[in-house]
Amino acid sequence: MFKNKLLAIMLILFILIVSGCIDDGDEGNEIVLPADNNLNLYCENVGIHPETCVMDDEENPYRYAGVNEEKKWDLCSGYPKADFYLWATALASTATGENQFKVAEQLHKLYTLEGNEHIRLQTIKAYRALLDHFYWSTTYTEAWWIEDEDIVYAEEALRHMAGKRLLGTWTDDDTNETKNIKGMTLGNKMRLKNLFKTEFHAQDEMNKWGYIFDKINEFLDHT
Repeated sequence: MFKNKLLAIMLILFILIVSGCIDDGDEGNEIVLPADNNLNLYCENVGIHPETCVMDDEENPYRYAGVNEEKKWDLCSGYPKADFYLWATALASTATGENQFKVAEQLHKLYTLEGNEHIRLQTIKAYRALLDHFYWSTTYTEAWWIEDEDIVYAEEALRHMAGKRLLGTWTDDDTNETKNIKGMTLGNKMRLKNLFKTEFHAQDEMNKWGYIFDKINEFLDHT
């Protein structure tokens, strides 16, 4: 009898996950997530610090979910549109470079999937906001290159990651080899689309903002 009840509960949880529904932790409140990739930008700078208009957007499923720095990780869905709302809500609640970077990353995913010009420009603004407002922010990534079982994660500066995403892939003139593929490839093997037509356009735009990206050493600094 107990085994049958357990199986029934597991089936219900599976159906909720597949249908894109996540319990926000409050009894009776269920978050229904959008599974499409057509994002409507609620205001000009939605998802760009210090703008917080995402909290007024009725399409934002996380407006009343009480998203905080601990809860946000449990609410990640894998749907770029839904996760844009999640990280934009987290950013509006707690302004950190990590939240701003994750907003930019979700926008970048959506641009890669749909090729929408408005989303491309919003992605660029989101990465720039990271550089302008959270220049020294860091995150922790899996330290696969360190041969020490006690060291699993390493600190990485988000500005360098943003620089790689803004530059995109580029071609080595000497070897004709495509570079920065790893920097543009996510953990799920999704390869992000370049945000600029050429490497020159990307570097020129960053220079206008007051930054320069060393593509060989993958290091972003002030000009």
